Amino acid sequence: MFIPIKAAMALTGMTDKTIRDWVEAGKVPAEKNEVSGILHVDKEKLLQSLPTSICFYNQKGGVGKTSLTVMLTDYFQLRGLRVLIVDLDPQGNCSQTFFDYEDIRESMTLYNYMEDRTPLQKCVKKYNDSVDVLCSDLRLSRKDNLDLDDLSQLVPDFVSLFKKYNIILIDCPPSLSCLSKFGLLLSNYAFLPVVPEPYSYDGMLETINNLKRISKFNDEFIDFMVLINAHEQRKLSLHENYIEAIRNDKKIHSFEQTIPTSVAVKERGVRKENIFGNAQATKDKGLKRIYDLFDEVYDFIYLKRGDK
Repeated sequence: MFIPIKAAMALTGMTDKTIRDWVEAGKVPAEKNEVSGILHVDKEKLLQSLPTSICFYNQKGGVGKTSLTVMLTDYFQLRGLRVLIVDLDPQGNCSQTFFDYEDIRESMTLYNYMEDRTPLQKCVKKYNDSVDVLCSDLRLSRKDNLDLDDLSQLVPDFVSLFKKYNIILIDCPPSLSCLSKFGLLLSNYAFLPVVPEPYSYDGMLETINNLKRISKFNDEFIDFMVLINAHEQRKLSLHENYIEAIRNDKKIHSFEQTIPTSVAVKERGVRKENIFGNAQATKDKGLKRIYDLFDEVYDFIYLKRGDK
C-alpha cells in the first residue's frame, strides 16, 4: 500500500526531508502518482523501518503472555524482521526459553541496568542473527518499587536501543507492578491475552481500565488489542459463552483468530528452535491457526495503522 508523503509524515511524525532521504537511499520504496505527480511511499516498508514496541500485559497469570512473546518472536523472525525481547518478569520464563539458566546467571541482565545503570547494550544477549534478548533474573523483583516519575527517566535509554530493531516484544509480570507499568510506558501497542473463563474475563476488564490510565503517560502509545487464548481446541460451552461476550463488547477490540493448544508451543523451550520453521509446523493445525492470528497482528500494526 502506497500513501502520499504528507500522510506518511502524519503517520510517523517524520519530516518530509527524512522520508525523501530514505527513499533516495533505497530504504523505503516510493512511486509518483501518475495523475497528481505527488510522491507516494510504501506504508508497510516505512513502518518496518521504524521500531514498533509491543507489550504483553494482563494482571492475571497463566493467560499466555510469555508463550505469545516467544511465538511472535518466531513469527517475526520468519518474516525477516529484527527482534528484541525485553523480559520484565522476574521469573524469567521468557529468557529461559531462549537460554539456559546457568547461561543467564553468568550474563548481564536487566537487573544490572536497574541496579547500577550498566549500559543496556552490554545487557543485550544475542540469540541468533535476528533475535536479541534483554534477559530478566529473580533479582529484578527488588526493583519493583519505582514510581512513574522514576520509570519515565529510564525510557530514553530504551528508546535509543530500540532504534536498532524492527520489533520489540515486552513480556510483563502478571500484576500491576511497576515493571508492568514500565512495559506500558515503553510500548506502542499492548496485547492482552485472556482465557475465556469467568475469573480471567473479569481480570481482563480491570486490566483494560488500568492500561487506559497508565497509557496516558506514554505519548507514543497507539492502541491495545485482546487475544483470546482458548487453550483447548475442542469447543467448550463455557469458553464459547465468554468468547461471545468479548466479541459483543464494543469497548473491547479483539483479533478474530483464537489461540489453540499446540504441542509444538509447549516444546519450544526444550527444542529452542523456531516453531514455524520446521516440518512439524506444516502438519500442526493448531500452529496454522496461530500463524493466521499472527498475520492479523502483522496487518494490524503495519497495514492498518493510522486507519480510521
